[in-house]
Amino acid sequence: MTIEYLPGVAVGGKIDLDQFKSNKKEKSLNPEINLRNLKVSLESLSQEANQAFSNFLEADGRIAIIGRDADQDQKLVDSQEEGFSQNQGKSLKQWQGDTEKNPANLTEMALTITLHKFLKNDFIVARASRYDDYNNGVDQVIVDKKTGDVICGFDEVFTSGFDGGGEKKVEKMKKIKEKGGAEIKYGATLENDQLVRSHIKNVPAFYLALSKDELKELLEVLANKNTVITEVEINIFNKLLDSLETQASQDQDNWALKAKSQMALDRLRNAFEQKIAA
Repeated sequence: MTIEYLPGVAVGGKIDLDQFKSNKKEKSLNPEINLRNLKVSLESLSQEANQAFSNFLEADGRIAIIGRDADQDQKLVDSQEEGFSQNQGKSLKQWQGDTEKNPANLTEMALTITLHKFLKNDFIVARASRYDDYNNGVDQVIVDKKTGDVICGFDEVFTSGFDGGGEKKVEKMKKIKEKGGAEIKYGATLENDQLVRSHIKNVPAFYLALSKDELKELLEVLANKNTVITEVEINIFNKLLDSLETQASQDQDNWALKAKSQMALDRLRNAFEQKIAA
């Protein structure tokens, strides 16, 4: 039997494996560049929301901590961030900078902007206050513009495929559901046609997950600042809706919460379909 060797490979010689590697460079997250782009988009989102509901969002898209308990809650947030930084052996400034560039934070920011593009006609997509982020496990809230109702909350996860982030979120959401839903101290309600902060409970909560490759694709699209919704965004939003469908259909002892979860999902899907059809 005749043995055929790979072209250019001498008998007994070493094979240079680099020649079989793709010349196409892997796309990087470029956290510094993408962070700047995301901040600009979030500031625009906040300005848009604040035109209708004054001082509701901070420049980073978070619900502002304003109200009777604002001072003590802000002190708690400051203390928590000091503790987070000390646990990692970093200064507060270094911890804050590293946290901003973390893929998990980029995921939260990117999904906030993406959800806004699909839902902005009917809903305010807001990042939860730092107080609720740290103490109530919610990253985002979806607020109905007409009624002021917070229809649901989201907790994002960036998964590299090796960190088990998705499994942790499943367990976290399970515990929230067992308590009857999420509690949001800096939520919202409508009073005299004005959106005001309101402490709310029993809010349906879901988690949203993006893989590393999905995040890279989404960041690239968002960097182009397209006003037209792209195929990448449609595919990601569709995937998120499918995930919410699975989460909403899971058995819950609390039927009232299950009904709220399904209603939230139906409204999000309806808003998505109307946006795509437009």
